[in-house]
Amino acid sequence: MTAAAIALMAALSACAPAEISSRNSDVSPRPVQGDLSPSGKPIQVAQPVPAGYDAWPNPVAESVPSGAELAFVSSLLAGLNSTSFAQNTEICGYLGRDPQGYLFTTENATGREAECYLPTPPANMTLLASYHTHGTYSPEYDSEFPTTTDMDSDRAANIDGYISTPGGRLWHVDSDTMVVTELCGVGCLPMDPGYRPDEAGRITTSYTYAALRRHER
Repeated sequence: MTAAAIALMAALSACAPAEISSRNSDVSPRPVQGDLSPSGKPIQVAQPVPAGYDAWPNPVAESVPSGAELAFVSSLLAGLNSTSFAQNTEICGYLGRDPQGYLFTTENATGREAECYLPTPPANMTLLASYHTHGTYSPEYDSEFPTTTDMDSDRAANIDGYISTPGGRLWHVDSDTMVVTELCGVGCLPMDPGYRPDEAGRITTSYTYAALRRHER
């Protein structure tokens, strides 16, 4: 076992169970994550449904994008990025905790080039966040950025989100503040061999929902 693997296991074993709470929303999550269309618009948008409707009955808890959780997600998306490039698809799922407080994920769902429908979480999962890859590099998609579609989906479910990009970036969606933050930059996760950094443009380390909306237009 490598030193990095030992460190990761130690971090996970030291992670205490998170405080669990149930939070309801008057907007149902539309379990889809997606990139931008060639026209610069999101290809899917969250749609409101009648008040009181809940897509999943699972409780939710606050995501903490540091320490053991960050180590777990980084390792997870490092592997999924490579698979995503090979398949030219997005891959997505949910991160949560079991009844003992340990981190685990749903089975990964495989989508299409620019979208992925999230799987049904198991009944014993306390939801923390969604996660998904942005697939391979393509000049038709603005894949180095999270999208407002990503943020809408997470906000509707009252959870946060993690997103990996073709350039190897890792982003976190905070659905309470509706701000996305780059947790690590280009190359911190596996990169698509076809990635073109010169075409990505200027990317800052944080965006509000409104700023991303302006970017998409």
